[in-house]
Amino acid sequence: MKLGKRAVAAVGMAAACSALIATGAGASAIGQHSAPRAAKVSLTWWTWTTNPQKVIANFEKTHPGITIKPPPVYGSGGTFYAKLTTALAGGTGPCISQVEYDHLPQFLGAKDLLPITKYVSSYKKDFPKWVWNQVSQHGQVYAMPEDIGPMGLMYQPGVLKKYHLPVPATWAQFATDAVALHKANPKMYLTYFAPNDADELESLFWQAGAFPYHLLANGTWKVNLNGPIERKVLNYWGKLIKEGAVAVDNDFTALWSHHIATDRYAAMIGAGWSPTYMVDAYLPKNTTQRWAVTQMPQWTAGAHASANWGGSTNAVTKDCPSNLVKDAAMFAAFINTSKSGLAIDEKAATPSGGGRGLFPASLQRASVPEFNAPVPNFVGNVNALFSKYANNVPTKFEWSPWDTEFGNYVTTQLTAAAAGKESFNAALKTTQSQLVSYAQSAGYSVKG
Repeated sequence: MKLGKRAVAAVGMAAACSALIATGAGASAIGQHSAPRAAKVSLTWWTWTTNPQKVIANFEKTHPGITIKPPPVYGSGGTFYAKLTTALAGGTGPCISQVEYDHLPQFLGAKDLLPITKYVSSYKKDFPKWVWNQVSQHGQVYAMPEDIGPMGLMYQPGVLKKYHLPVPATWAQFATDAVALHKANPKMYLTYFAPNDADELESLFWQAGAFPYHLLANGTWKVNLNGPIERKVLNYWGKLIKEGAVAVDNDFTALWSHHIATDRYAAMIGAGWSPTYMVDAYLPKNTTQRWAVTQMPQWTAGAHASANWGGSTNAVTKDCPSNLVKDAAMFAAFINTSKSGLAIDEKAATPSGGGRGLFPASLQRASVPEFNAPVPNFVGNVNALFSKYANNVPTKFEWSPWDTEFGNYVTTQLTAAAAGKESFNAALKTTQSQLVSYAQSAGYSVKG
């Protein structure tokens, strides 16, 4: 799940080896030693996910020659990355670190991560193509995928039925529903637009087919945030805001959570982790809200495009001693592909649940019983639906090394645009200019 702004938990990914992990599915020989080690080794791992001690104990049980030091508590999002960046700059970084997909280019650009291709290439078949692409660059693999956030539409069937509204299959129908619902019940909105959530915005671009960033073969970055698809997406939401058909609500704030608890929204765009962390987490015990999941509305009728919002990897850093890189890669692979590791991933991220509350990136996620566990206040097999949507994510989307800066710039501009102080076109144009200027000042070759 996405942890860039939230403290709830969350993004992750040559010779084939000759044996399989005993507890894993489709894993390679690095997952288990065939003979006892001559001496024990110790690895350092940084993560913000819940219950890391469960992950460590599970790994050490089948790998007695390796111990994993308990991760330090550095929070998540910007706080975590500041600590990691400082440590890597000083040569004191961990062997393995959790890194979100959208932050991988930042650390790759700084040459902070080591290629682990020869140790993990046999796992490629265990992940969707688009996920493996996210952890690969110039033919090398730099991380093992941990979790993902395939996107869908969460909605309340009872509310739509009450107001005689169809479940929106297209964005055009979504807009029609939004206008009709708020007219019928001025206290309720179909959904909201979050000007503070750059991550969700980029996912909306992704679903629409935009490619705002592209690393060319010569090392130059092409930036096209102000392209026609990006403008189409933002102007769509701008029109709904101007009409008063959707609310403007900064997500993952106290007010936003209050709005969910008090039934202000009939639908929300979300990811595989969202039913638990965007809905159920904020509903009162006596709630009458009942939710369901369907695919995202489509720009073209009959299409099935999804996108990804959030998710993390486990990467091996430059500060890992060379004699431990193979062991570090093995740890990253085991915790994200073995059945015992996936079971911990899918269990609830609570002390009683004992898990990490993730939507695993591995295609073997459905092989563990926890995959089919019901989600409170939701109908249907939620994980199975999001797993289906994960197959429909466009494969070529790229992140930039300046995702943090993009978030800062675009949040300021979207806040102004949502308040009617500037157009959404102007918001994109300004963000593009600011980001290109920043990237050039940071020493990157950029083509705007």
